[in-house]
Amino acid sequence: MRQQGKTLETIERKLNRDMSCIKRIIERDNEINSYQDRPRSGRPRISTQKNDRNLIRLVKNYRTAPSHVLAIQWKLSNGKTDSSSLVRRSLLKNKLKWKVAVKKPRLSANHVKKAFRKIVKSWPGS
Repeated sequence: MRQQGKTLETIERKLNRDMSCIKRIIERDNEINSYQDRPRSGRPRISTQKNDRNLIRLVKNYRTAPSHVLAIQWKLSNGKTDSSSLVRRSLLKNKLKWKVAVKKPRLSANHVKKAFRKIVKSWPGS
């Protein structure tokens, strides 16, 4: 619209946008010939999409493994050092939850005998 000679006020009314927004877009278009945002600074991602898929595969194989064990397994598969918090964030991003196996006491000899007696009593014909 600006290239057609329209004023900023006309563009503002037509698009129902703020004047500062329109000015910023026009300035960006003049600088880099594009209205899209410039690349932003920040730390690059450690894991790629392929590594994330590998993590999901690992989680499905080791459902009850804690996140620090998954991080070690993931490191062995992709060769990069990844923290357990990165593993947890990746899983949450992919709508998965990490679970730790519940520790249960072992069955004693008495437990086994009682269970066996219960089975024998309920057996048909006894």
